[in-house]
Amino acid sequence: MGTELFSESKFAKFLPKHSKKSALWWVLQRITGVMLFFLILFHMLVNHYLSAHLPLDIVETYGIASFQAVRWKMINFPFYFWISVLFVLTVVFHMLNGFRTVTLDLAPGRVSKRLLAIVLLLIGFLLVVYAFFLNYTVMVA
Repeated sequence: MGTELFSESKFAKFLPKHSKKSALWWVLQRITGVMLFFLILFHMLVNHYLSAHLPLDIVETYGIASFQAVRWKMINFPFYFWISVLFVLTVVFHMLNGFRTVTLDLAPGRVSKRLLAIVLLLIGFLLVVYAFFLNYTVMVA
């Protein structure tokens, strides 16, 4: 289904040769890996090194990476909130797709693959809902 998009294009040389079925998942794993590099860099810079926009009383009382500092950034900079959401979604997808890939390398049967897909989707959904709940509690606390 998704392999036709890549197999007949200039990206074909980057696809795994052993399985055209998982090509889309393979490409998405690489894309999210690169995204994670930049999102972690953003997270480290904003949360641990840059404090120029934080009010002085928050920095002096709690520190630049405290709950109060993160809450202040989320409320005053909506871009920061959405980058955090993107970070969570990317981490969850990359983690679960990596787990799926490793598990499929063990060559389970068709029923096991279907059960694995359902369990991973459920875990991913619950992790994303939990992350949104945490971000929401930060915003309204």
